[in-house]
Formats: sequence, structure tokens, C-alpha cells
Amino acid sequence: MKRIQVSHNWIYAILITTFIFSQAVSSPAHAEQELLPPQLVIDQTSRELKVRIGNKAYVGNMTETMRIVEEVLSPHVDQHRVSALALGKHWKKATPEQRAAFEKEYKNTMIRLYSAAYASYKDWSIRHLPLRLKPDAKKTIAKIEVLRSSGQPVAISYRMVKKADGWKVYDIIIEGISLVSNYRSQFSEIIEQNRGSIQALIDHLVEKNRLALERINAKAAA
Repeated sequence: MKRIQVSHNWIYAILITTFIFSQAVSSPAHAEQELLPPQLVIDQTSRELKVRIGNKAYVGNMTETMRIVEEVLSPHVDQHRVSALALGKHWKKATPEQRAAFEKEYKNTMIRLYSAAYASYKDWSIRHLPLRLKPDAKKTIAKIEVLRSSGQPVAISYRMVKKADGWKVYDIIIEGISLVSNYRSQFSEIIEQNRGSIQALIDHLVEKNRLALERINAKAAA
């Protein structure tokens, strides 16, 4: 099987996403407005992660950080929809077993990258932009700005869908670029360069996650 390296040009975007979803300190600006349910999901999730990840007992413990990130974020992400969108046209071709395997490995990949971003944490704040939400809305885009001590604000949009158990994120758009669309392009390239094999992509993600976990465990044991 031909191995293709997934490019890391979007790690920057992932890092920003992590800061917002996890350790951002909400700007006092949004205190002047009443946050709507989709915005509350973002705000409350960030606050919970800030408290739990900020526990000194977990500093440097990547395994525990990943566990907490998964535990806190998973209920607020529509992982099935995210996976289907990221796999794109290949989703329909995948067997139920391949879909389940891809969803698992894709989720593990994102959790691992999100967790690793904490090492680069810096204090940023976020400002919620006004959101118009109809009472019967099933989808929305919650927009925020990341405010930095230097430089221009970074525009972030969360594409969200209303499920039976609340609003969930299924895509993140950073300065006009979709995280899901970016991964879909990368995943399609791997599949196409392996003669249309979806299993080749799954094997690739499995190996990447396995090696990353080995490095994390080795570092913890050192």
C-alpha cells in the first residue's frame, strides 16, 4: 500500500480551534448580551475544559488530558455527521464496518491533536457575535472572534445542528476555511492514490494514532 503523509498545514487552525473550545477566557463583551443555546454550548464547554485541564495534577499528563478532552467535547460534537462530511463521496461506498472504524480513528486523531495543542496555550479571549436564531431552527452558525494581545481578531464560525439532546458542532470555519472541507480533500487524496481504497485511509489513521500514542506513553514513562 502506498503511504501518503497527511499534510499539517491546518495544525494552526486546529490549535486555534482548541484554544477557543478549551482554554479561552470569555471576553466581558459578551456579558452585555444574552447568549443563545448554541452560544452557551461553546461558552460552557470552554469554561468546563479550562477548569478541568487547568488542574495542576494534569499538567504534562497527555493521557489524562486526552481523556478529559474526549469526555467534555464528545457530547457537543456530532461525530457521525463530521465523519460523513469529512469522508465525502466515499462515505456511501464504505461498509458499515469501515464507517465505524473511520469514525473512531478520525475522532481519535482530532482528540489527540486538540490535546497536544494545550502545550502551546496562551491567554486569548473570545467575543460572541450577535446570533439570530428562529425558534424552530435546526441548524445555525455561531460566530465568534478570537481577541489576541497583538494582531487582528481571528474570525471563527461554528456550524451547528440541533439534535434531540442539544446543539452540536459539526464543522468549524476559520477565516473562511472549513476544517471538514480541508480534511475531506486530504482524505480523498489518500483514497485516490491508493486505488480508491477506503481501508487504506483507515489503516493510515490507525498507524498514525498508534505511533502517536506510543510517543505519548514513552514520554510519560521517561
